[in-house]
Formats: sequence, structure tokens, C-alpha cells
Amino acid sequence: MQSPTGNLPAATGRAMIRLLVIGGSDAGISAALRAREKDPSAEVSVLLADEYPNYSICGLPFYLSGETPDHRQLAHRTAFEGIEILTNHRAVAIHPAARTVDVTHRANGRVKKMRYDRLVIATGAVPSRPKGLPGLDLPGVVFLHTMADGFAVRNRLTERGAHSVIIVGAGYIGVEMADALRHRGIEVTLVSHTDPVFPTVDPEFGRLVEEELSRHGVRIVGGCTVERIEVDGPHSLAVSGTGGFTGSADLVLVATGARPDTDLAVAAGIPLGSSGAIRVTQRMETGIPGIWAAGDCAETWHRILQRPAYLPLGT
Repeated sequence: MQSPTGNLPAATGRAMIRLLVIGGSDAGISAALRAREKDPSAEVSVLLADEYPNYSICGLPFYLSGETPDHRQLAHRTAFEGIEILTNHRAVAIHPAARTVDVTHRANGRVKKMRYDRLVIATGAVPSRPKGLPGLDLPGVVFLHTMADGFAVRNRLTERGAHSVIIVGAGYIGVEMADALRHRGIEVTLVSHTDPVFPTVDPEFGRLVEEELSRHGVRIVGGCTVERIEVDGPHSLAVSGTGGFTGSADLVLVATGARPDTDLAVAAGIPLGSSGAIRVTQRMETGIPGIWAAGDCAETWHRILQRPAYLPLGT
């Protein structure tokens, strides 16, 4: 079958383009695959901080519920023909003038430089940590953002036998995890600073979501800001918040949203937009020639509002 770009040979004497992609989730892998499709002669490498290229992090609640028992089923793709996937490689600095990236390997920690002609930053987002909330670093307080997070939570649910969980935050992850944990028969308390839960939808719809969660045994605490997490026994944590809320559980899941992971970009002098994500053109070009950005670390063009916006969703 003829490729979309035809079967034309590379131009005689044309230098091979080296594309380097930082981040191996949906945006990074999509960019790498599309580049190879457009130019089969391109040399494409993807830097992946862990060992799970193009896995569905959004699918972690279904893995933790037991509905998707094998974590390998979360992989969107398993074949990356013509693309070099460098697992356990983390970019630590970008040098736009030299067109190089400093990279460390988890096994030895040594830094090496990798050259690029074109660079795509697809570093995604990182969990938001509630400012001034004591107890976030206690054993048994977990976040859910990476495959490693998923394995850690599963370990606590199974090997350590957690029977109760308090979820702080009632957005996508909080609501999905409430459903997943009830699927396992675990006692769940969902604490939301909004009333009703799920603030990204209209309140009427949020109330319907709340009613359905309650019908399945989820305890809903709306309009509450968690103020403290502390040890409540050898394997238990106590949570307290506004309105006199108190509760104890074997595990506390903090799901209070995410922020764009822009540390690399900022250090390299790449401009951010008003949202705090990387500012890009409608072609996803950053403010530095030769560097693009995409995914949850970058803004995107909102076709209805006709302005840049930060929408860290799969759509």
C-alpha cells in the first residue's frame, strides 16, 4: 500500500531530519508517528521517563477496579515502527541555541547530550498539591497520575488490604475512583470543595452524578475544604476539614487536579500563556524556532472562543 506521502525517494543529498520528542504519552507518540508518516527518512526518538509508552492513564481507575485486570491492556499502541523509544530517559535541560537536550538514564544517572533538528515538548501535566495542607507526604496518602502511582495504589488495596478510602477532590479522577473503589467493595468517602460534585459540568448534572454515586454507597461531603491529614493509628489516617468534617480511612487519595508540566520549557526560555501552559501557535509552534509543544503541557486554540485555552483532556 502506498503511504500517504507517496513512495518518492528522499531528495538526493538532503540531510536526514532528527526529531526528538520529550514525553511518550498520546501527544508525544502521535507527533512521532505522524512525523514518520510524513517523512519516512526522519530519525525520530522519544524520551520516556518510565517504561510505559502511550499507556492510557485515564484507564487507571478501571485497572484499579479490577475491570481491566492486566495493566498491559491500557497500552494504546505496542508497535512503534521506525521510532526509537528510550525508556527510563528523562530530559533535564533544553539548550535551544545548540539544539541539544541533556538527558539522564534512571539506571546510572549520568547526563548525556542528544542533538535535535526539531523538538516536540510533550511533558504533560503533574498533580496539583493543595497548598498548606499538612499530611500530604504521610504513608497512605497517594496521588494517581502515572502507571507507578497505579501500581502503588493497587498494592495498598490488595496486599495491605485497604477497606476504606477518603478521596479528596471530586473532578474526573475523584469521581471515577469513587466508582472504581465501590466496584471493589471498598468504603468510600468523596470530599469536594464544591457542592455539588464534579464542578466541570452544570450544577444540575453534577447533582445527578452525586445522586448516582450515593445510590451506589459513596458518602458525599460537599462544600468542604480539607484542612489536615494526620496519622490515626498503625494503618489509619484521619482527615478533617471545614464544616466540622472528620473521617478516618486506610488510604487517602488526593485528586485535586493537575497543572501543566512546564519546568523544562521555562528553564529554556520558552514563553508561557496566561493559563500557565506553554504558549503555541495554531500549528503548535512555541516562541522558539524549531520547538513545538502539545498535550497537557500546552495551550490549544479554542475554535469556539477564538482564543488560546488550556484544556487538558483527551479531546
